[in-house]
Amino acid sequence: MTEDKLTIGMLFPFRKKHEALEILCRDYPVEIVHTPYIETNELRSSRGLHSGKNIEQLPEPEIDNKYLEDWQRCNALVGMDIPSNPEQLFPNLLWFQGVSAGYDHIDSVVLRKMGVIQTNARGISSPAIAEFVFSRILQVWKDLRLLDSQQAEKTWRVRFGTQAIGKTIGIVGLGSIGRAIATRARAFGMNVLAVRKTANTGMADNDVDQLFSVNDVQAMIRESDVVVMAAPATEGTRDMFDHEMFTIMKQGAIFCNVARGMHVVEEALVSALTNSHLRAAILDVTRMEPLPIDSPLWSAPNMYLSPHCSVSFDTYEENAIELLVENAKLMLANKELINSIVAS
Repeated sequence: MTEDKLTIGMLFPFRKKHEALEILCRDYPVEIVHTPYIETNELRSSRGLHSGKNIEQLPEPEIDNKYLEDWQRCNALVGMDIPSNPEQLFPNLLWFQGVSAGYDHIDSVVLRKMGVIQTNARGISSPAIAEFVFSRILQVWKDLRLLDSQQAEKTWRVRFGTQAIGKTIGIVGLGSIGRAIATRARAFGMNVLAVRKTANTGMADNDVDQLFSVNDVQAMIRESDVVVMAAPATEGTRDMFDHEMFTIMKQGAIFCNVARGMHVVEEALVSALTNSHLRAAILDVTRMEPLPIDSPLWSAPNMYLSPHCSVSFDTYEENAIELLVENAKLMLANKELINSIVAS
């Protein structure tokens, strides 16, 4: 960067003060401007690739005039969301640091036209998400939901579960989250398969037993007792899991999605659960969030549904701040930033 000072607009409202930020501002030419901007789940969901909804129908949060003034001088932003018309709101913007791994709700095309470097928070929540995935898988295999209900009913009835060792897990998307899932699956003694965008079938990878190309995703799914969707949202993955894909899955398999709702044709998933082809479905994401009250997903048999909360926040802020501080130093030094998003 050519500016003498990095003025960072803090759109994401971190819950507490962080010493690392204070040290950054003390030791480097950095100013932090707190201008909170958080969109509703409905608006964020409608902006994403997984929705064709007209976002003009949904109002954006009201913006304080003071924030508008501050934004004019910001050359960096940290946030979950960014308002429409960033060209007018942030005329001096050079860098946007997202606080989540997903960024399909951010207009990356506009940012690129503005010459803005866009980075995401890939990796900071991967362990927590992987733990969540296995907590749900074990909940299904060990029949914990049933055992809990029997306890509530004071019913003493033996129910033996299924073991993970020897089972096959197929992971669609071997990014940071996918790898965290793969290493934990290995610890459980599972056979680990994965699809990676840049891989050819049969390539070696230290974290998995067998890699598949995107074109061979169905071959991987046919072999899997558990299928986990962990790939980013792209037009190429829209509706990937449709009636055909669920049909070719093993009888009694588990489907898990911790990526984006746009990957799944929800009617097809409900059908696969209703006809007992799948043993269970684990969804932490849906096409529209919050999930509409009349959605059949709520009552689909053996559905394990959560409101996009597989991330754990006990260390999330610290991890996000650590990434922000490191990238700010790199930005000031005119070096390549961590987790830069490359135009596809």
